[in-house]
Amino acid sequence: MCARPANPELREKILKAASEIIEACGPDCVTMREVAEKIGYSPTTLYLYFRDKNAILQETVLNAFDSMNAACEMVMVGPRAIDKFRQYCRAYVRWGVTHPGHYTLMFQVPLDVEWDSAWTEANIGRLTRGRIIAMQLLGEALAEGDLREPTSLRAFNDAGWAALHGATSLSISRRLTVDIADPNLEQVVAVATRTADVLVNCLIAGSGA
Repeated sequence: MCARPANPELREKILKAASEIIEACGPDCVTMREVAEKIGYSPTTLYLYFRDKNAILQETVLNAFDSMNAACEMVMVGPRAIDKFRQYCRAYVRWGVTHPGHYTLMFQVPLDVEWDSAWTEANIGRLTRGRIIAMQLLGEALAEGDLREPTSLRAFNDAGWAALHGATSLSISRRLTVDIADPNLEQVVAVATRTADVLVNCLIAGSGA
């Protein structure tokens, strides 16, 4: 158990440094020593605020989910639920492509394996908020007649999310822009969001509505 932090600003500074390292070279580069060097403190100081590296990553991943969900919910506008769902999907891939290190941390690290099931259970609301919102939007779109009722709304939502995640991951690795010589971030985001639009159209068409 860590001592109660005497300096909340330093705690936030530690998290900010870890986030910068994650975006610079990936989650695997985060160590107590690297974070300490980045903020100009000794590694011993970090242990007053976090029990170990995983504790820093746990806090970071929760903040990342909060950030992504806020970005997606902010753009959910439109007269119908399917319009909000489309905007949500576009914002999802845009956030992932512009935060590749954090996206990798969020979705490539097995939570119960690398961390612990108790932590996952305690924070399940923040970890799954995005998928719950997406399923709610699909349910509303179904009620509004823009989707035909699938055999399982949960399975339908999961299939859509899996496709969206695939598009985001392929965009991060530049696989979707392999035909563009040295694509810049703006081009990658444009291709990713266009792909998200196609995925939503396929979901609508596949539902038979």
